[in-house]
Amino acid sequence: MRHYLDFILDIIFPSRCIFCGRYGLGYVCPECFSKFKIPNKYCRFCGRPLTGISEICYNCTKESPIWSGFEFLGYYDDMWETVIKNLKFRNKPNVAKFIADLAKDKILSKKWDIDFLTYVPLSNKRLVERGYNQSEYLAYFLSKSLKKPYGSLLSLNKEVKPQKTLSLKERKENVKGAFGLVEEVKYLHYRNILIIDDVYTTGSTIKECAYTLKNNIKILDKIYVFVAVRALL
Repeated sequence: MRHYLDFILDIIFPSRCIFCGRYGLGYVCPECFSKFKIPNKYCRFCGRPLTGISEICYNCTKESPIWSGFEFLGYYDDMWETVIKNLKFRNKPNVAKFIADLAKDKILSKKWDIDFLTYVPLSNKRLVERGYNQSEYLAYFLSKSLKKPYGSLLSLNKEVKPQKTLSLKERKENVKGAFGLVEEVKYLHYRNILIIDDVYTTGSTIKECAYTLKNNIKILDKIYVFVAVRALL
């Protein structure tokens, strides 16, 4: 497939910064990365910005998140938006490596007990159109960084509309019951799973994924979440 050829070419030839265009300094060079906004005070379950002394936002105190930990790199604006668009729509797999390299230190600092990494699946329609799943790219590179196994645990049982076009209520309904387990999951012997996605907005999609895993894998203990960026409505 085309994206595998692009992947090989990205490894053989020097990378080019997606911002300034310089070769050989990575997909985001150090000078351009110094301009990124890095959040430092946010809800530990959803990434919402916080200003007080609390570590949990008001919404998360009300709904008791299903996961034990949440981490991300930045908010979906300016430079982070450019990174995600390159990963998601321009077939730049090594942008996922750049994200994974940054994510490694943040995740290790949390001391999460991770046994296995998985990712949010795409619909067949979008997978055919795009040629790849950007969240799988992220899971692949992050699994190498963390030295943990990864694989597909979730399947999409119905076509869903793009979430960005929907209201909060519509987003929940859109993904309700949309996910199932792949056949091999019945042999799973991992207890603590990290779910990976590219963008978190309302959390409807990844929450549905987490509920599907939690309700169908009996030995499952903890679920953790990593997303590249957090979008704010």
